[in-house]
Formats: sequence, C-alpha cells, structure tokens
Amino acid sequence: WKDALSAAYTPDRMWVITSPNMTFVPMPPAGVLEVILRADYRYGLVDPIQWPQVYSPGYEYLCAIQHPLPATHRLSPLWWTPSEDTDFERIQGCAIKCLGLLRPETIRPLGELVEEMSALVAAAVAAHKDFVDDRLMWLETAMRHSHDRLQNFPCTFRDAAMQVREVQRYWLMSRAFIDYYTACKRSRERAVRGERRPTVNAGFMGAFTTDPSVVQALFEAGIPVWWLRQDASILEDIVVIEIREVERPLNICSRCGPDHGQLLYRGLVGTKHLEATARGGHTYLDISRAPLLVDDYSRGYPAAMSHRDYQHALESDESAERQRAATVPNTHDARPNKARKPHVRGIDKFADIVHPWMPAALDVWRDVMANMDQTLDRAARYFMTWLRLRPGWLYMLRIKDAGLSRISPQWWRDFLYGDTGRASQKEGSRNALRSRQFMHVFGQAFQREDLDLNPTAPPTWFGRRLPTFDRSLCPQILWEICEVGFRIELLALDRLLVPLRDRLVTEEHREDLIASVFPDRGIYGVNKLPEEACEGLSAQVPQRRAPYLESFRLVLRRWPRCPPSIHDGVPITTALPRESIIHRERELVQYYVETFYRESGRAPIVPRAFPRA
Repeated sequence: WKDALSAAYTPDRMWVITSPNMTFVPMPPAGVLEVILRADYRYGLVDPIQWPQVYSPGYEYLCAIQHPLPATHRLSPLWWTPSEDTDFERIQGCAIKCLGLLRPETIRPLGELVEEMSALVAAAVAAHKDFVDDRLMWLETAMRHSHDRLQNFPCTFRDAAMQVREVQRYWLMSRAFIDYYTACKRSRERAVRGERRPTVNAGFMGAFTTDPSVVQALFEAGIPVWWLRQDASILEDIVVIEIREVERPLNICSRCGPDHGQLLYRGLVGTKHLEATARGGHTYLDISRAPLLVDDYSRGYPAAMSHRDYQHALESDESAERQRAATVPNTHDARPNKARKPHVRGIDKFADIVHPWMPAALDVWRDVMANMDQTLDRAARYFMTWLRLRPGWLYMLRIKDAGLSRISPQWWRDFLYGDTGRASQKEGSRNALRSRQFMHVFGQAFQREDLDLNPTAPPTWFGRRLPTFDRSLCPQILWEICEVGFRIELLALDRLLVPLRDRLVTEEHREDLIASVFPDRGIYGVNKLPEEACEGLSAQVPQRRAPYLESFRLVLRRWPRCPPSIHDGVPITTALPRESIIHRERELVQYYVETFYRESGRAPIVPRAFPRA
C-alpha cells in the first residue's frame, strides 16, 4: 500500500498525490472551499456524490459512493434530471400558477429504488448488523420523506428538482454506508484467515487522505484511495508505476443555481463542508439559504396579530412598495380605496328591525328580505376561493419561518370572499389591493408574476375538477381543513415542548414519529382521503384505533410533565380489552387538550370523523 500505481503533483506543486490501487489521480478539493448550490441542484466539485472528497470522520462511508452508471442500467434513475417542459405538470385552477407535481410515470422508477433501499436497511436492522447506527436510520428516513414530498407535495419545479436530488443523494449515501462497512468487515475477516486482498472496486468514488492508516485500511478493503503528502522526497523511497497529471472534473456543472447561488458554507474541507451538502428540507428555500439566515422555529409559532396590527403591517408594506415604484409625481390619491366591510355583530341585517322609532317596512320588501338565502353565495365564494388558494397555503405551511399565524381572521374573510366585480387595475383598485394582500402573505416564496387571482380553469381537489360549487363536498373539504389544522398544531406543539439540539438528524425523526399517528403518514397535508368512512384516530372500533393511539402516546410521552400512566404505561395494542383502549385514549386526549390550552391559551383543533358524500 505504500507503493503507487500512479502519482501526480497538484497544480501549485504543494502536494504530491499517490494511489496504491488507481491508475489516475483526480484533482483534490483541498484547503478553503465554498459550498454553493449549482444550476443542476448539486454542489459541483465539493459534492461527494459527484467527486472524491477528503476522508472525514462521520462521513467516512462516502468513499463508497457509486460512480454514475449508463442510462441502460437499472440504477440510472439515481442520476436522472427532470425536465420542466416534459416532466412537470402544473395544477389547473390554482391561484399560484407555478405550482405542480412531477408526472407519476417519471418518478416511478425512483420510487421502486426507494422501496428497495428501505427493505435493505430494514433487513440490516433486523439482522442486528454491527455497523447499523443512527446515521443510516436518518439517511433512510430522509430518503423516504423526500420521496413522499415528491409524490404528494405540490410545489414549484425547482422544489421538485431539489427533491429529486435529495432522494438520489440519500439513496446513494445509504448504499455507500452499507457497502463501506460491509467491505471493511470482509477485509478484517480476510486478514484473520490470511486471504489475499480483493481487487479494487473502481465503481466506488474513493477518497483523499493524509493519514497512512486510512490509506492502508481502504487499500485492504478494495476502495479507491489517494494519499496526499507534502514531501516530494518520498518518491525516492517507493515504487511508482507512472507519473501522471491530475485530472480535472468533466461533466460537472459549475454554473450557479437560482438566486445566483447563495453561499451555504465557506471554510476548510472536511466534515463541516460535507454536512452542508447533506442538508435537506421541504422546499428549495430550506436548502438554498445559509442555516444562520433561517429563524429558530424550535420556539414554536409566533403569536397571532390583531386585525388592527395586521392592517398596519400591510399598509406599511404597501407604502414602501409605492415609494419604490413611484418614478413620476401622481396627481391622484394613490391610497387604496378600501371597501367598507360588513360588521355583523349577532344581528341579521336582512331581518326587519323592530323598534318604536323604526318606520314600518313595506310588505313585499320585508317578505323578500326575510326569505333571502344569505349563505349560498358567500359559502360558494369561500369554498371556491379556498380551493384555488389551497395548494399555495399548504406550500407555505412547510416554510418554517413563514409566520402564517400572524394573519388575522378578517384578512381571511376578505380574501376568501373574493373580487366584487370592480376589475380596474389602477393602483388604488380593489384588485391591486388584493394582489398586495396576497404578496404580503405569500411573497416570501412566490413572485408577483406567479399570481393568478382569476384563473380560467376550474380548481381541483384530490383529482376532482370542480367547475361549479358542489355543496355535497363541503363536509369533506371542511374535514380536510380540520385534519390539517390538528396535524400542524401537533407538530408545532411538539417543536415547542421538545426542542432539538441536532436538527440535521432529529427533525426527520420527529416528523417520522408524528407521521405514524396518521394512516396516510402526512403531516403538512392529507396525502389521500380515507378509503373507509373512519380510520386512524377516528376509527369506530377501538382495536382499529389502537396502533395510532400508541403512536400518539409515543409522541406525548416525550413532553414535559407527562403523566406516568402515559410515559410508563404499557403499549396500546389490539390485544387490550375495548374498555382499556377507550380509557387509555381518554387519558391521551385529556393530556393533549390541557397541554395545548396551557401553552396557547385557546382550544386546539381536534380530529373529526370523515364524512361520506
């Protein structure tokens, strides 16, 4: 292992690189480097799934990353790049016209590989392999979550492309973890038996190192390795088969990605830079921004703002926007013409007012007013506007510092009621105000050109196109809103009560734990409607609720001041008597409701039975 099949000097002549098992020498990523997201949603030369990196503790297994394979190979989806023109399908009838999903047939091959890797990791865990640890479990969990988002999360194309890269990255890292420790274990077994070392596996990415013990270990395991040394005189003491030039990377994208490629890390090569490349998230914004720029969401969501404070904030944004846009003096009042909002305080304004001073009503007018159906038009407006806004709202729920709880109820009433027919596009028009209101909430993730307040296509809801208002679906739509509210509040309360020290590892575990409470394993939305009238926590038979109640218990037992009956109680299983399951369920619900009220000062949103149409 001290001799070299190949050797080369770095371009600055500061280092000499030798390899005992490879006939070429790649350019080493050494010294101070920068991690920047590139146009292909990878990280270029410093990316371990694209180029050999320096052998680093904690990420030692990356030397066994698989090199890209031909398009005809069954693993080729791990290097597939989606196309916005042919692979991405936008949601019709949505108020945010850039949201969509990758076509199911394009991601199906990747999904099959995800299932295969999950089964491989599960088998390793079941066999109690000595190399299995939390890192492998996190990689497999992150891979599954990324694939779930790819299937169920309507997002922008760059979000979808980023999720594809995450699935590919975590699959390759999981495979590398297993391959690395398997190769090391076999190397030790061969040494005990006195067998010859294997030939090098040129399909592995390999690694650079300055540590001779690492060189020997990787050489014995058949993994490509390159030894970095500063003393060129060593060439006099070893056998070198061939002196070569270092090879620079080919077919690796170096163009900066969207937003001009924000800097994610600058520093020495090693563990920290590899951590930066392994960061995951729900959206492109989660990954493309430096961690220091992201708010600390472990403190929970901010308190709601009053309508007056919210209006002041909105008007401040509008004022700043007008000042930026003003290039010529205006002779008219640029302030928006705010329509007066009805202030109903428990009085039906269509009913006749009975008072000694009130003049008598005309019979026909009184009868028509009394029989007026006030609910249909308003309900239709609310529901249809919500269905158009729904994909964008569910998108914003995944942005942890979006501050959605600061939006006032009055904003919702005004926005959901929709346009009143005054279609003028002047600065002070209602449409202009509505556009500014929209950007005040969604501007963190979307541009103004992404907005379509009056889409011509009908909205869709779980695959159904709704050209007109369908009253029969209202109970199911309301059920989904309640269900999402319960899931988001459970996640927010858990983040508040169980702050995490190491987000890179444990936030994925938190979401995986909470997802097990629900049959569709969705947290930020309902992935699919229940197949039966009631399932999960709303199942009518207690034994069918038991598995989900046990998952709920495993979430609550981590909270402070958890009662011993929950923390130390026996698992809730289908083998328990019906009365015992109901008793345990009541304990869980009582503790959850009391804890939520104590922390928030209001009643929680609770799960409800799914209504059948």
